[in-house]
Amino acid sequence: MSSSSSTARSILDRVYLVYFVIHIPILFCVDLVPLYPPSLWVPPSSPLHILSSLRTYYITTYNDQFFLPPPASIPSFFKLFAFLELVIHLPVSVWAVSALTRKNEKGGREGGRLSGSAELLLLVYGFETALTTATCMYDIYLWDPAVVTAAQKTTLLAGLYGGYLALAVILTVDMYARVLGRLNAVDDAAAARKAKKAQ
Repeated sequence: MSSSSSTARSILDRVYLVYFVIHIPILFCVDLVPLYPPSLWVPPSSPLHILSSLRTYYITTYNDQFFLPPPASIPSFFKLFAFLELVIHLPVSVWAVSALTRKNEKGGREGGRLSGSAELLLLVYGFETALTTATCMYDIYLWDPAVVTAAQKTTLLAGLYGGYLALAVILTVDMYARVLGRLNAVDDAAAARKAKKAQ
């Protein structure tokens, strides 16, 4: 691996670490809130009512229709995506923070590099994140302009969801290249052994 690609990987790994560190509280404070028992966050006297206030602020500011409270019609896929955030995003995010900061331990970084299993997991995570985010963005694009203005759509698409999609695509492409490099190295080594035996 060249020095420039090693530097690029190191920079990207730091970007991913910052993303995952930020993503964990966002999961708990925004994305997963509807999965909590309403008694914990809806009533003004509830212990986590600040989460309700945060969601109200978010809805008021960005008019994100995915986060409207019942009886609003939320697309059926969005509930599935919330579940995926619970069973995939949360555990992978917690694990990734550890893997991106760990040195020379199985599942972490080997000599400054993520392990092959870590790269494969992040490839799957990145692809799932890109696909679900793109689905949400397409749905946002179709929202009724009488409900969500063009300016609000631009903020949602180019700002909030767009940045998330861009990072997921970068993560997917980067991890694909890393995994492919590992597989090619194995194939090259096998071919070299075969050629040596044939001599």
